[in-house]
Amino acid sequence: MMLSPGGGTGGGPGRPALPDQRKSHALASLAKYLGAQEGLQVIDFGGLNQQNLDFVTSFGHRLYAEDLLSSYEWYFSGAERAAGAAEAHRIEEFLKATLAFEDSSVGAVFLWDRLQFVFPQLAEAFVARLKRIMAHDALLLAIFHPEQALNAAPRACLIVGDSAEIIATPKGAARLAERFNARAIERLFSGFGSVKFYMTRDSQQEVLIRR
Repeated sequence: MMLSPGGGTGGGPGRPALPDQRKSHALASLAKYLGAQEGLQVIDFGGLNQQNLDFVTSFGHRLYAEDLLSSYEWYFSGAERAAGAAEAHRIEEFLKATLAFEDSSVGAVFLWDRLQFVFPQLAEAFVARLKRIMAHDALLLAIFHPEQALNAAPRACLIVGDSAEIIATPKGAARLAERFNARAIERLFSGFGSVKFYMTRDSQQEVLIRR
């Protein structure tokens, strides 16, 4: 269930949106996994776009798309976001709305860079709920901006056909991002089966997590 309509795209004032197209080894591994499975439920937290829909359905799977950042900004108040915290019942309500899936029912997740733009208390609760709804051996693709990039723009990530390439375009103005080094990422996903890192040419970390 979506909490809000999707947000706009493009660069902020004086900041043109500069797309970056690159080969994604994490996506290539995920595509291989999708090709070996049948009838999975897949979630894309970057919102709905035709390229990613075509990619997932070409393997015979179903796609649920949610613009996580738009839902986050619509649901949580500016005061909650600034404080980096919310009451437990508020977080639980948000999780029920955005992750309304049966336990162990989701086969793959495109999380992209969204965890870096929500407050840490929510990021931890969100990952814990993902662990519950993901099936055994399901895969999750996440992207983390460089640790030194305190201000970064969230990226709209489009999958290019079946080539395992991603076009990543800054979405909106740069904003404060939570810092995640490799150790912090491993701690965040410590309850999962495995965490594999892929470094990109712009020092982002693509991470493929296996449930």
